[in-house]
Formats: sequence, structure tokens, C-alpha cells
Amino acid sequence: MHFKPYPGTRRVVDLLSAIVPIFRVDEEGGTVELIGTGFWVTNSGHMITAWHVVDENIGTNGIDRGPIFAVQTLTDRRIVVRNFRKSDKHPKFDLALIETVVAPPTVNVPTIPVAMSLDELRVDERVFSFAVISADQEIADEKVSGLTAYVFAGELFSEQHPPMTVRFAIRLSFGRVEEIFDEMRDRVMLPFPCIQTDVPIYGGNSGGPLFDIRGRICAIHCTSFGGNEAAFHVPILGVLHLRMRSQSIGIEDSVTQYRSILELAADNQVKFDPPMLDADRLIRSLIRWIWYATRCLVGGERPSLNVHFATRKEPSTPSTTTG
Repeated sequence: MHFKPYPGTRRVVDLLSAIVPIFRVDEEGGTVELIGTGFWVTNSGHMITAWHVVDENIGTNGIDRGPIFAVQTLTDRRIVVRNFRKSDKHPKFDLALIETVVAPPTVNVPTIPVAMSLDELRVDERVFSFAVISADQEIADEKVSGLTAYVFAGELFSEQHPPMTVRFAIRLSFGRVEEIFDEMRDRVMLPFPCIQTDVPIYGGNSGGPLFDIRGRICAIHCTSFGGNEAAFHVPILGVLHLRMRSQSIGIEDSVTQYRSILELAADNQVKFDPPMLDADRLIRSLIRWIWYATRCLVGGERPSLNVHFATRKEPSTPSTTTG
């Protein structure tokens, strides 16, 4: 589905290809079930999801040990199975960064990330989500009626089992920000800062992206209470210190074997809108922001006036200036 992310803009974005359904294989029954959702953050198959979606399948060394896999949807609506290789767990938030690889004999196809945003949401701001649901799932109790955008289907082949059908639908769901918890909502279920919305989160949606009205990923689905009455999301700020192997993104460095999202964003290797600026290279940062603002204006958009700086000198969260 192509989305025009801001009123008056001529730019369109295919957000559907950024969504990553996660399935578990039932080895006894020979079937697959949807267990969660994620979204791509690099072209090399790195995705972010909720840690509770994958924790039972990941060993203490971060190596996948379970029968789970991710599904990459292509722009022509074909699907590709990707296996888990390596995972990084956030020390505080319910988040994980997963390195995936295409399951053989499929030829590798670059994954398509969508820009994330560190701009802070406000109460009553409109937001939306692409929910991954069963292809025949019945929908009820939505405050704002959603739209089932597309149904995907394919087969999973394995040496241990006969072909298994993989079938799911993507539903566009709408809502608004109801409350923002700057510290924590509670000490057990949500012991960290989070955002509350009325966007429906169905079973299997944990770890998926929440979008703002400009089509930027602004938070990650965490949990919901009371059916579809209240949903909670981790802000994008939480992903910045998740790490990936340098080699997995084509960086050969024997000294720094891992790169954080924060470092990669400062180098413009992970997409943020507005772009993350490098506090240690101010001239380069100024040029980057001018280029960003120019592209927005040419495309008929108003650029975000928020400025986010990152530095490699201290492992701290980026500073933010609101214009």
C-alpha cells in the first residue's frame, strides 16, 4: 500500500514492505503460527521487534535456536522467508534487534526500511499501524474502522516437513495518542517510558511499528490491555543502543565489531526523519540538514524543525532541540 505521508506532499511511500511478520513452526503439527511483528531498519535484513516475541527462541549468546522465521514482503507482493542469525536484547526496554538471512535456495533481496522519527508525540496526535492478522480473522471493537489492505500467501519448504502454507493479511488501523508516560506505567508489565494509544493491537502484533501522520515510525507495539481499549508502545528513543555486527552491514573493523543504531544514524546509515546529526562533525551535519530540508520543500512537505544530535564520545541518548 502506498501512503502519502503528509497533507499536500507529492511523495508516496510503500510502507507495507517495511512490515515483518514473525512465525513459529509447529514441528509436531506441521503448521506455522503468527507470533509477532517487526520492521526493517537496514537494507541488509536487520529488523527490530519486541523481545518477548523471540525470547524463548534465542540462546544466551544471542544465537537463534528455535523454529522461528521472518517474512519479507516484496513490492510485487511476493514473500521471502528469512532465518534468524543473531539477536541483540535491549537491557531495559522490551526490544530486540535481529539479524536475518534469506533461507536457501532463495536469492537475497534487499530489505526496505522506513524512516524512524525521534520527534516527540503529543496527546491527541493521530497515529496509525499496519496490523498483521490471520487472513480470515474477524475484526470487532475498533473505535475507527480499519482497512484490510492486502492478503499474502506462500509456502514454506523444509527438509523435515512437507510444504506448509504461510498466509496472513495486513490491516491498516487508526487511532490517537491518549497518554504519555515519561517514566513508567507500572513496575511489572511496563517498567519503562511508554506511549498509550487507542490503536487496536491484535494477537501477533507485538514488536510492530506505530506510525505518525507523516508516515514515520515513531514507536513500537508492546502490549495492550482490555482487548482493543488501550495499547502501549515503546518510543523510538528506546532502539538507539541496540547493536548489530559491523560485518553484517559490510563494515570490516577488527576494533569495533558492533555498531549501535545511534552510531549508524549519526553516519546516515540508518534512516531517521529528520536525520540524526553528528555532534562531532557540525559542518557535515549542517549540510545534511539543509539537504533534508531542501528535499522536503521540493516535495511539498514542511520539514521537521526538531534537531537531534548524536555523539560517539559518550554512550548517552541524543540531545533534542525543538524549533
